Amino acid sequence: MRALSSSRAAFSTTAPLDLYSPTEEHQALREMLRSFVAQKVEPQALEFNRAEKFNVDLFRELGELGLLGITVPEKYGGSGMDALAAVIAHEELSSSDPAFCLSFLAHSMLFANNLARNGNDAQCAKYLPAASSGEAICGMAMSEPAVGTDVLGMKTTAVKRGDEYILNGTKMWITNGAINDTDLGDTFLVYARTGNSGNAREDFSSFIVEKGFEGFSLGQRIKDKCGMRASMTAELVFENCRIGKEGSAVLCMMRNLEIERVTLAAMSLGIARRSIEVMNAYAK
Repeated sequence: MRALSSSRAAFSTTAPLDLYSPTEEHQALREMLRSFVAQKVEPQALEFNRAEKFNVDLFRELGELGLLGITVPEKYGGSGMDALAAVIAHEELSSSDPAFCLSFLAHSMLFANNLARNGNDAQCAKYLPAASSGEAICGMAMSEPAVGTDVLGMKTTAVKRGDEYILNGTKMWITNGAINDTDLGDTFLVYARTGNSGNAREDFSSFIVEKGFEGFSLGQRIKDKCGMRASMTAELVFENCRIGKEGSAVLCMMRNLEIERVTLAAMSLGIARRSIEVMNAYAK
C-alpha cells in the first residue's frame, strides 16, 4: 500500500474507457484501497460493529494514505483529487465496513471538502492540514432534534455581540460528534440561524467550532443503533458558546451536499456489491 500520488494520469486513447476508473491514477487508487480494505478494514469490522466502538487508530491510517483530505488542495495537506476519486474511496471502504466509511464521509466530505470549497485561506490553512492528516477528527453539525432534511427550520441561533457570536442550541445525530462515550470530536462546521428576514441566504451562517470552546459540550452519544454501529453518532450542545466570524451558510451547505450525496450513493454501491459477493459465495 502507498499514499496517494499527486501526479495526474492522462486518459488513454488506445484502450476502452473504464467509466469506474477512467485514469491510471483512479485505477491505482482503487487497487490501493482494495488492498487496504482486505488487510486492515475487513479484519476489524465485525468486532468494532458489535462493540459499538470507533476505530480511531485505523481512521488515522486513512490520513497517512492521503484519503482524509482526498479532495483537499495539496497546499493544505490534501491529495487534490477529484469527485470520482472520492466516489471510489467510499465505494471500496463501504464494501467492507459501512460504519467506518460513514465516519470517513463525515470527515472528508462534510468537513474537509466543505471547508476547502467555502472557507477562506486563513481558515483552510489553520484547520485542513490537521484534518487531512487525521490529527483532528471532524464533522458537520446541521441536523437538530426536530430538524433533519428541513434544514431551514433549524432553531440553533447565533447572536452577534461585539466582535463575537454567541451560539445556543442543540445538534442531533452528528456523525463524529464523539469518538467514544465521553470525548467530543475535534472540529466542526456548525450551521445556525443568524437572522429572521425570510431570505435563507441571509438568515443562516456557518461557524467553525473546536472542542474546548467554552459552552460546547457532548450531550449524549447515541447507542444501540440498527446499523452503522461502529460510527459514533452524538448530540452536541451549545450553551452561550462564543465563536468568531460567520460565513454564508445555505449556499455553502447545498453546494457541498452535492458531492456528499454522490459519495453516499457510492457507499450504497459498495454495500450492494459486497452483498452480491456474499450471496454468490453462499449459493456455491
